[in-house]
Amino acid sequence: MNVCQCIIDGYRIFPDSDAIVFEGESYTYADLERLSGKAARVLEGAGVEEGDRVALCLANLPAFPVWYYGALRLGAIAVSVNTRLAEEEVEFILSDCGAKLLIASAGGSETLSGFEGQVIRVSDDGAGFDEQKLEEEEGLPAGTYFEGEPNDAAIILYTSGTTGFPKGATLSHQNVRSTVHSFNHLCGMTPEDRLLLVVPLFHCYGQNALLNSGLNVGATIVLQRRFDLSEALDLIRNEKVTKLFGVPTTFQLMQDACEPEDLASIHYCFCAAATLAPQLGESWAKKFGMPIYEGYGLTETAPFASYNHPLQHVPGSIGVPVDLVEMKVVDEETGETCPAGETGEIVVRGPNVMLGYWNRPEDTAEAVKDGWFHSGDVGRQDEKGYFFIVDRIKDMIAVGGMKVFPSEVERVLLDAPGVADCSVVGCPDPIWGESVVGFVVSDSETDPEGEPIRSYCLEHLASYKVPGQIVFVDELPRNPAGKVLKKVLREHPVDPTLSAPVVVDGVEWKQTEEKPEAALLQALKAAHRSARERMLTEFLQEEIRGLTGADEVPAVDTALLETGMDSVMMITLSTRLQDQLGPNLDLPATLVFDYPRIGDLVSYLIGVLGLGAEKPEPAAPSETKAAPSKSIDEMSEEEAMQALLKELNE
Repeated sequence: MNVCQCIIDGYRIFPDSDAIVFEGESYTYADLERLSGKAARVLEGAGVEEGDRVALCLANLPAFPVWYYGALRLGAIAVSVNTRLAEEEVEFILSDCGAKLLIASAGGSETLSGFEGQVIRVSDDGAGFDEQKLEEEEGLPAGTYFEGEPNDAAIILYTSGTTGFPKGATLSHQNVRSTVHSFNHLCGMTPEDRLLLVVPLFHCYGQNALLNSGLNVGATIVLQRRFDLSEALDLIRNEKVTKLFGVPTTFQLMQDACEPEDLASIHYCFCAAATLAPQLGESWAKKFGMPIYEGYGLTETAPFASYNHPLQHVPGSIGVPVDLVEMKVVDEETGETCPAGETGEIVVRGPNVMLGYWNRPEDTAEAVKDGWFHSGDVGRQDEKGYFFIVDRIKDMIAVGGMKVFPSEVERVLLDAPGVADCSVVGCPDPIWGESVVGFVVSDSETDPEGEPIRSYCLEHLASYKVPGQIVFVDELPRNPAGKVLKKVLREHPVDPTLSAPVVVDGVEWKQTEEKPEAALLQALKAAHRSARERMLTEFLQEEIRGLTGADEVPAVDTALLETGMDSVMMITLSTRLQDQLGPNLDLPATLVFDYPRIGDLVSYLIGVLGLGAEKPEPAAPSETKAAPSKSIDEMSEEEAMQALLKELNE
């Protein structure tokens, strides 16, 4: 048994069918078999043998499956590395798994001074590999591969750990093939399907649920380098995409920007990696006439565990277990199965459950007991057997479908200059679902500021893990046993200037203001303004980069015309910005011409939103439409607190 059988079978049955379509180029199943065989020879020449770990730090490029299947064809273990990780995070993974060789893009971490293995650099341009150079290799005999045992390790995917260090979830060939079978069956995949793949290939979702599953039935993978809404819509239309897979953010952006005719070729939608809001599911079904089916699982379950399937789609549910898999809800203390309707921890058993965490027997024993994987998610099961997620035990933060564990961020924060104590929580974010917020107690010798601490975090963490806001407090709220009350932190963000006593849920929180209500309002305004400024800035930067095709995001003080944008692009940017902010905020059509720099545009929008910033004068006169009838600054203290709390908690 081998995961790579999906491309070998495709090569034997329909060699001339398109396996991958990428940026106007097509690669048939015969191409994929041939190129992966040549890649295997390169790895073999570098000394890679059965059981060796080959790490791949590659973006969504055809190079990923070529080297991925090349490693698997030798019986090596493919280790996926998140391309957004900081250098020291990459080095930790390479050391932890004992990687013999790393395949990384030329634009990735250049030094990796702590890695003693070999590094193969591949191009960032085009497909991500030098096809001519690969063609010079002899290649493996056509259709050959290492035939291992079902429980041989096939891939390692790293997931953040409760200790602050990532753990390598080791999946066998059987684990992956089990997920592939379930996806093929439940999602109705066929050779005629064309699947849009926009989620990262280094993620279990993109790799197993889409790449391996799609190729296993002879479907065509329409691969997108990174998610860009305009490009995705063009691909759907031009490539006649039939099935759409994404995360909640994907569907939210598409719903806001699309009309039914834009998705005319699509007959199936699937969402995973983060919880889909029931409101979004309902509005999508109403607008496009088809539901968004949902799946549940974790990296440790390869990742498919349950599916809200078409026999009876239950809104808000994660469905029922997939083929050959069992799930139940158990009491966290006793391990006994909970009656229907009662909450407990969701546990999973089946051929999809990982072999364990690489070289971490204690962590494995804690996570997998008597064959049951303990998810760390609190849920319940109804009378019909449908499961529902209630909460998360591990306080995991979901940022645009990417998992962030607070302990991992806290470990870095505690090493930052001037930080004596800290705690990290997730707060609602209108675009990414959640954002990371760090609550920091400064040491007695320094008076730290938020930006230097964030800069330190950026050196040691992937950007999506870095706190978007640093909030300084005199002390962290704790229970009598000394455990930080993260519920209090999530519900009541504070501002660094506050220190008069405020009692929340029976816990005294020291602040300086004589009027706690006014202090809390000030804190809420600051938190809300900071989150919006960051969201708007990052949105504009990424949209501009997507429109212009630039490699790097533009600086905040960059003029729009200096980024390479033309007038059509600027109008497109204005339209997307209007879609993002919603119909309640009517923006002038000439907005991006009136405020020609990113920073000026963000300042204007913050002012229009009523978050306390002054609106700069436009660069040229235009007719500016009215803002909402009542901004935050115009509301009474009580009205403002209620409005801010409602939006931060939605």
